[in-house]
Amino acid sequence: MLSIEDNKKKWDFFQKHHWVSPEFMLSPILESWERCAKQSSPYNWSKPHIASGYTLKSLVKRNERVITCATTVIEDTYDLLRDEAVILFVTDDSGCVLFTVGHDDLLREVNELGFKKGCFFSEGKIGTNAISLTLNTHMPTEVYAAEHFNRHLHPYATTAAPIFDTFGRLRGTISLLKRATEYTKENHVIISSCAKEIALQIHVQIEQENMNRLLNAHNATLECMDDGLLAWNDENRITMANHQAERLLNFSALEVIDKDIYSVVRFAPTILRSIEDDATIRRKQTTVEVDGEFIESIITLKPLVDGSKLLFIHPIDKIRELAQQQIGGSAKYTFANINAQSKGMKHVITVAKRAVKSKSPIMIAGEEGVGKSDLAMAIHNESDFKDGPFISINCRSLTSEAMIREMLGYDDEDGHGLPSKFELAHNGTLYLEKIEYLSPELQAVILKLLKTGLVSRSDSQRLIPVSFQLISSTTSDISEYVAQRSFGRQLYYELSSNELNIPPLRKRKEDIEHLVMMIVNSYEKRHNIAVSIEKTVMEALVSFSWLGNNSELKSRMERILLNRSSNLLSLEDIPDDIKHDLGASGSAGGKQILTLEEVEKKAIIQAWKQFDGKMKEMAEALGIGRTTLWRKIQKYELDAAGANGLSD
Repeated sequence: MLSIEDNKKKWDFFQKHHWVSPEFMLSPILESWERCAKQSSPYNWSKPHIASGYTLKSLVKRNERVITCATTVIEDTYDLLRDEAVILFVTDDSGCVLFTVGHDDLLREVNELGFKKGCFFSEGKIGTNAISLTLNTHMPTEVYAAEHFNRHLHPYATTAAPIFDTFGRLRGTISLLKRATEYTKENHVIISSCAKEIALQIHVQIEQENMNRLLNAHNATLECMDDGLLAWNDENRITMANHQAERLLNFSALEVIDKDIYSVVRFAPTILRSIEDDATIRRKQTTVEVDGEFIESIITLKPLVDGSKLLFIHPIDKIRELAQQQIGGSAKYTFANINAQSKGMKHVITVAKRAVKSKSPIMIAGEEGVGKSDLAMAIHNESDFKDGPFISINCRSLTSEAMIREMLGYDDEDGHGLPSKFELAHNGTLYLEKIEYLSPELQAVILKLLKTGLVSRSDSQRLIPVSFQLISSTTSDISEYVAQRSFGRQLYYELSSNELNIPPLRKRKEDIEHLVMMIVNSYEKRHNIAVSIEKTVMEALVSFSWLGNNSELKSRMERILLNRSSNLLSLEDIPDDIKHDLGASGSAGGKQILTLEEVEKKAIIQAWKQFDGKMKEMAEALGIGRTTLWRKIQKYELDAAGANGLSD
């Protein structure tokens, strides 16, 4: 290090000529002098800017971690240097002093210069200094005596070192100030070491916080997960069991910790072999024995590299509940909100309530669209199984072997398997639509189920007890299928012990008017408007035959409301085919005999209107084949334009 006199000569030379000898040219000090010469005077002193109040509080709060980690280090360092006149500073990454400790006399001296908590060591304001150079170069720096650009700092020597966090970001500096005559090279080494120690403290604190965060997340995960978790070490000693494991396996975690796993849980031989072979098991259904009790479980086993093992016990009830939610629908109807104003429909509701109490299978018969599914939901919500799932299956879709296998479920060697729809309906209701299409294989399964209360999965001898309310529905006369031997006679007798026949809508005039008003009221609420209906319009709607029943009425009423000319529905808003029935009912004593061809043509037109010309859906609704339907369309010279024109 140059002597104070040598530094002073170089400083004087620079101030006079603005250059120095070549060996000094590459020094950061010279670069700083050149910057300072453009910004401030080397002879006049200007106190540094000082942050106070809210600004200082926010700076302290933002750098709280640096201050906390530096405080212990800087206080211990000052204790070692207590016999020396020294000041230690901690600054943030902008050069603002956040913490300081030092010799009283020296503190008073530098306080006159404006060096105190909140001041900024800015090169542009106070000239060359160790703190600003360290922030600029990210390297430990010394500024000795006349190396300071401003002569008011020539009596002092300063050294500073950068403080980095775990991610290598510059968080601030630690610096030392002494009188130049008392400064030694060891002071620079001490400050560099302090900076590294503070960085280490920051790293340790961050790691501790991360560990605490992970531990809290780990504990919260264990408590919130539905799965039970049991862990044991390479000596087969149980090391952990969460609350769910206690509940699913019926033991106390405090009593089993550090016990041999095999003294607490007895596994099936196949599971035991997998454990001994360190093999992974994924969601395998098995039975374990705990304290003499056999518990059906679905487990996952994960061996770890240190020889320990994790056993996850998946709750069967939760898995079954999720499966029920995916396949089941919500039974939203009750007897109270079913459209039943007519005497015929009220009788159906009365008989349905009696049938529920019998707890026997119930069969609902009626044309397409009369509300068989709605009645099935109402029966479910009135039964003892109302708190269970409502599983609805269309038997017409159960034609392929794959669909039958899915219906019956299956077991596999890996223990994954698939529960049958009968298992999913356990403690709930199973609703079978279009029962006439049920395959012979499934007919036999259901007949056995009704007689024994047991069901087996595909290719499995395991008998599974189930209990649920069975409801079936049909649009056909099942007795004809029995006569043709495509439907089992015994099964028919079992299913039809409680048979409900829903009359078609055309035979329930009061229900038509009530349903129309329900549709209008719902439309008014959705669109926040008021719609009125002329008396002649209601007469036309009530008189119409509605071959598609409730479904057709709802669909066409929505279309009428959408295309109305005003908020008063008049005959001009009603399609011609509906008005045609009104005229027919008003002539010849209110009766008009149509020819079979007229009835057939009208039925095709209505089906075209309801299903937008989709041949498959039209053929199913009319109960004929697609080829037959196409032939009749050609016969009556109906196309998209002709059918819509006749029905508008």
